[in-house]
Amino acid sequence: MEDKIKVSIVIQSMLSDAMVEVHHPELMEEGQERLRFVKYLVAYYSNTNQEILVDFVYEQFKKFDNK
Repeated sequence: MEDKIKVSIVIQSMLSDAMVEVHHPELMEEGQERLRFVKYLVAYYSNTNQEILVDFVYEQFKKFDNK
């Protein structure tokens, strides 16, 4: 079973990865997707101390991600 993780930790992790990915053409798309996921998290979880199931929330994000 997946552990819940604080939204703030997920945001920090995604931003760190995106910082590297957006500087490499072959990873640009992944970096942009991470940035869109961070925007989604900020929009839906104003309390970044809230714990979430990352895989579940990511799947919800993918349903609405129009690129």
